[in-house]
Amino acid sequence: MNNIDHKPLVSIGVPAYNGEEYLAECLDSIKNQSYSNWECVISNNFSSDNTAAVAEKYVKSDPRFKLFHTKELLPITDNWNFCYSLISDDASYFKLLPADDWITPNFISEMVDVMEKHPEVGICSSIRLVDKELRGEGLDINNGNRFDGKEVLIKQLKQELNVTSSVNSVLYRNESLKKLVYHPEIYQDEAFHQDTFLSYELLMQWDLGFIFQVLSYTRRHENTVTSTVTSKLNTRLYFREYALFKFKSIDSSLEEEYKKNRNRYAYFMFRTRISSDTRKLEWHQNRLKRPISTGEYLRAIFKHMLKRRKR
Repeated sequence: MNNIDHKPLVSIGVPAYNGEEYLAECLDSIKNQSYSNWECVISNNFSSDNTAAVAEKYVKSDPRFKLFHTKELLPITDNWNFCYSLISDDASYFKLLPADDWITPNFISEMVDVMEKHPEVGICSSIRLVDKELRGEGLDINNGNRFDGKEVLIKQLKQELNVTSSVNSVLYRNESLKKLVYHPEIYQDEAFHQDTFLSYELLMQWDLGFIFQVLSYTRRHENTVTSTVTSKLNTRLYFREYALFKFKSIDSSLEEEYKKNRNRYAYFMFRTRISSDTRKLEWHQNRLKRPISTGEYLRAIFKHMLKRRKR
């Protein structure tokens, strides 16, 4: 029997929209994996450039690559879920790799090794490189590679840790994904930061595996969602409100964290209103399920004025 038969299948989804510039680098990083039992499903999301032509070269040279085309331009979340829908039924693990990012040759082997040793681990992450900056610090290497999921979640909600916020840095156990109540739509658009919310959902039920190595690279350029939407609209503030409200019942300290975040949100919305930033204001008003009350606005402004007087 070939040794590949003893290794669990890892499915990698690559969502690509007009990604010809970096797609080859992305697919090369998959092809160069030291781990051999993988498949890669590429979703060409109605691209108008040479994305399909670049992908087809890999499909022709290696049967583990498979190319699919959307019939129309899908929103990011829908395309990510479309990628997941394409993977093999017998896949043990799933990874999403954006077309402008890449992974190191030992990404799969290191993560599968930890997850096979620890069946209670539902999501595995690592230190990551974001442009020129290292991210993913905070865990203690002396505690091994497995960490209590809820403890990690609480620390991340309190912004004491940030180890699962990049979709490119994680590998999911497919069994854990199948147990989500909204499976097979594993990425939820309502949270906006879909990948981070998915990791939070998994940490509620499963432990975290962590590799103390740099195993992934996330590119930042002017066309990324982080550059075009996240930073300009301050979407992370909305996401914290959404996530803290969802998970605050798991630990008493999160109730106070939620209140502090509501206060920051109220002052942010006040400043946005007076600056007449219509696009930013409408984005938050359309998303926010618990609108800021008049009392919250007044308390936020009062607290800000007190802070300024104390300086």
